[in-house]
Amino acid sequence: MKLGAFLHHLEVVALSIGIMSFFATIAFVAAPLAPLKRVLSNFSFTDIYYEISSETSADSCTSIVIVDLTKLTDRREIARTIDDIQKCSPKVIGLDFCLDNEGENIEGNMMMEKVAMDYPNMVWSMKCLNYANDSVGWQDAIHSYFTEGIEVTEGSTNMPRGSLYDSTKRKVPLTETLNGEIVPSFSTQIASMFLDRDIRNGRTGDLDINFSPTYFRKIKPQDIQKNRDYIEGSIVLIGSLYEESDRHWTPVGKIAGVEIIAYAVLTLLENKEVTEVSSVLLMFASLILIFIVQLLQSWHLGVTRRSNNPFVRFIIGSSYVIDILTFLFTSVFLGLGYLLFMIYGISFNIAWAISAIAFLSTSRAMTTAINQYVQATLERYPKLRMCKIFTT
Repeated sequence: MKLGAFLHHLEVVALSIGIMSFFATIAFVAAPLAPLKRVLSNFSFTDIYYEISSETSADSCTSIVIVDLTKLTDRREIARTIDDIQKCSPKVIGLDFCLDNEGENIEGNMMMEKVAMDYPNMVWSMKCLNYANDSVGWQDAIHSYFTEGIEVTEGSTNMPRGSLYDSTKRKVPLTETLNGEIVPSFSTQIASMFLDRDIRNGRTGDLDINFSPTYFRKIKPQDIQKNRDYIEGSIVLIGSLYEESDRHWTPVGKIAGVEIIAYAVLTLLENKEVTEVSSVLLMFASLILIFIVQLLQSWHLGVTRRSNNPFVRFIIGSSYVIDILTFLFTSVFLGLGYLLFMIYGISFNIAWAISAIAFLSTSRAMTTAINQYVQATLERYPKLRMCKIFTT
């Protein structure tokens, strides 16, 4: 490839990225487009991969089951349910609720305190409050009322602060900082207890949950004994499945908070956390992809324009056919990205590369127009030839 042609292709690529960036900036800055900004900020390319995966049957999880407490409010019934589950010999029980006050049910309180003392294989939920700063972390926490007198294992159920009000939940913290001390999260405690080791390996920060469609067995309290084989040796999460206040949007739709915990625990157990490609590598690979598409489109236009066949010149060489061929070509990269995600959990976001590719035709037309304008200006004003920068 000659230097002039190479520079021309670079001009087209740079201009297409510039056009894409211009419209993206408008979308994020213009107040009337704030709804679009919220949609874009909540979008991740992994959503496409999850949608593709949902077309196939979901994998069944054999290590985690969920017991639904939506209709149980009496603490006596909740304590009996825990007893029934324990009779089925689970490895770990995670209780996705917090009894932050004693209430007036004295018998229920006594029964709940007894199960808390009798069963050390349980992880209780706690909630951190009043964030101060990164060094101090949270200043207060809500615990079950009996934890001052009974030693239990607890884990925080806070969502990442940055996504607290986002419509789509994708991450959970591995740890929280409470008054300067590291506190393991609810999901971390459950996974660590199940594996009999600290699964964090010194890590802090957030866990990027792998939401590959998975079926978790859901059991009603009255059906616990019928599902003994599924409970034995497994993780049992106890929480409300149908309480609207605890249902959240995720990449796989609106699900209960206890289901998000199930996905998070499974991600930890299988070590399949979603890994985002670094920004530098992503930018380099995207530039290569855009440049390749520009080369192929230019080659196609050159071949069809030189053809003596009117059908090839005007139909095959039309912008519509180029768009179809470009779509098919980029679909190959989308498929490769999907395989990379499903096998290794690596998310390769080519969304902005595809956006820039969409403007290549416009960029070529603008580049040609600019070159023609510059050439005409130089011919009209010969003294300006030293300023020639666009012609190739």
